[in-house]
Amino acid sequence: MYKKSILKAYYNNYIRDISIVFLLLLPLIICNAITLFAGYAVKFIGLSNLANHLFYLSNLLIGIYPIVLCLITSYYIATKHGVNAMLVVPYSLLLFIAVSVPNALVSVDSGLPNNAFMALLTAIISAMCCVSFRLFPLDPSRIDFVGTLYKHVLHFFCFLLLTVILAKLTNIIIDISKEVRHDLFINPLTFYGGLTYQFILGLLGAIGINGHNFLFRSKQQLFEDTQQNIAAWQAGEAPLNVLGQGFYDAFLSMGGSGNTISLLLCVLLFSKERRHITLALSALPLVIFNINELLLFGLPIIFNPTLIVPFVLVPLVSFVVVYGAITFGFVNPVGTIVDWMTPPFISGYIATQHSLSGVILQIVVVMIGIVIYRPFYLHYAGRSQSNNMAISHQYELGRSTLKSFLGDVNQAMSSYISKYDISRRVSRMLSCGEFVMHYQPQIDLNNDQHLSFESLIRYKDPNGKLLPPLFIQDFQQLGAMKQLDKMVIDLVLTDMQKMPLESGCKVAINISAETISDKYIVAYIVERLCFYDILPSALEIEITEEAIIVDDKLVSENITVLQALGITVAIDDFGSGYASFPHLLKFNFDKVKLDRSLLFNIENEREKTLYQLLAKISEVTGCVLVAEGVETEIEKHFVQQCGIDIVQGFYFSKPLTFNNALSWMKTVSVGNKMLVK
Repeated sequence: MYKKSILKAYYNNYIRDISIVFLLLLPLIICNAITLFAGYAVKFIGLSNLANHLFYLSNLLIGIYPIVLCLITSYYIATKHGVNAMLVVPYSLLLFIAVSVPNALVSVDSGLPNNAFMALLTAIISAMCCVSFRLFPLDPSRIDFVGTLYKHVLHFFCFLLLTVILAKLTNIIIDISKEVRHDLFINPLTFYGGLTYQFILGLLGAIGINGHNFLFRSKQQLFEDTQQNIAAWQAGEAPLNVLGQGFYDAFLSMGGSGNTISLLLCVLLFSKERRHITLALSALPLVIFNINELLLFGLPIIFNPTLIVPFVLVPLVSFVVVYGAITFGFVNPVGTIVDWMTPPFISGYIATQHSLSGVILQIVVVMIGIVIYRPFYLHYAGRSQSNNMAISHQYELGRSTLKSFLGDVNQAMSSYISKYDISRRVSRMLSCGEFVMHYQPQIDLNNDQHLSFESLIRYKDPNGKLLPPLFIQDFQQLGAMKQLDKMVIDLVLTDMQKMPLESGCKVAINISAETISDKYIVAYIVERLCFYDILPSALEIEITEEAIIVDDKLVSENITVLQALGITVAIDDFGSGYASFPHLLKFNFDKVKLDRSLLFNIENEREKTLYQLLAKISEVTGCVLVAEGVETEIEKHFVQQCGIDIVQGFYFSKPLTFNNALSWMKTVSVGNKMLVK
């Protein structure tokens, strides 16, 4: 059961991920479909020159689509796994071009790589290489820039070797494919050959490969044989064949490949998903003219294991039904090759020698298609056949990528724009102004010589104005908390070099749940301590309650290693609502900081009793307790009566700039209540 739930989770994530990638490409797909439709429309009214320009634009959009698909896929995977996308995108583009060009997987017109399947594959491989061997962006301002640069060079060189291997492997696979295609000639003019032909077309189309190119030899022969048969029939020299180019175009591609007009009608008839209905209505004008890219990429159908089945199956069933109807004489044979953009029902009338029986047959085929598509679509949409109710899916990308996606198309795009705005805001902060550290003292009521601080990050804009730490939420939404935490570590350790650490001064650094659950963070902290020549005993790491419920095993291992190095580990904001006592007992913390909110109503007996009970945590865990948020004389005396000796809050000092913190170290005296406001 557990394995089944894991597989289901992977499946749901897979569908969600490809939906997001293809949804981001919808503007390009829509523009291509509209341009193609407009080209045929103006050609029909005799404006050939304008039509040629529109066809050129359509070919251009088709040409750049695989490249854009590669870039967006690699960007999406990188951000989802918390890797800087600007490192991954060049890798994926290089691999895509290096594999496609030598193996002639390029457009004849533009020379651009044109295989969508290869675009996805190379993007995934490139992103996984960068995720598995994680690199950080080069920063010329860092002293270890040269060492990091050589790591990048080594990584890139190894990737080049992989590129050569993959290019050669692709060449071998293509050679084998050519031999198979040469030896495997399919005759679409026979019943079983036609089924095989249609099956291969559908299966390849469902994974983004143009099946007509793969079966070009068979398709070319089909077209030529059909023309010859129609010419012989018109001359009275031969009967019409049941199977021919017109047969496939008129009855097996209604609404586009896969008879997707049936899927569109299925969505409009049975869907409760507002996004799907909006998508179907938007696609309707194009599907009427057999242009189905909106459905293929909007739902999506391609690379979707649920909808691939009916996408391949419906044309096969339609093939058998239409073949039987024509063979037994219920419908006239197809007597012409109908233009592929001719709308359904009109195409059936024209193809079957202007017979209404062809229209009726198309209606029957569409209805059969709806019946077949329905259970698969409802399953994909999250509907249960037993209760016929819609289940709402929330698409969450996690902390390292987009927070939510796909309520409907508008919601998705607004979410994407919102993240783009946040990204611009953070980029502006990183390039203009500066991040600075402030330090709030922790007072030991029984030891005037105690020197301890909690470091707090602030941002100073280009005008010198100090802004509150609301920007931290922006980093969280971008999945960039690890980068922010590492910047804080460097800033604090730089300041600590100027502090009197030899007298026992300690400085606490807050790190996020995302960072403490990273398997590489301990090695990073050790490397930075060595670089700045700071003893581990002078450092304290504070993590929030949220962290201890993220990844018990990895967090516990990281805490143990940090403590073994001599670094103090504290849990911050305890009592704020995330964790419970059982969670706390799982970890061997050195210090517990009671959240400020616990002091809000200590004039009430209930809140006072709760705080007194929490103050006994040290007796159970052996942790040192710190009372946060002490702001009044009454609160100070209360926490002291609870047996808590270390306090922190505005009553003693607000967060100080670094220079003021140095001055505070020289002047602080708990005995005379020296306050720095």
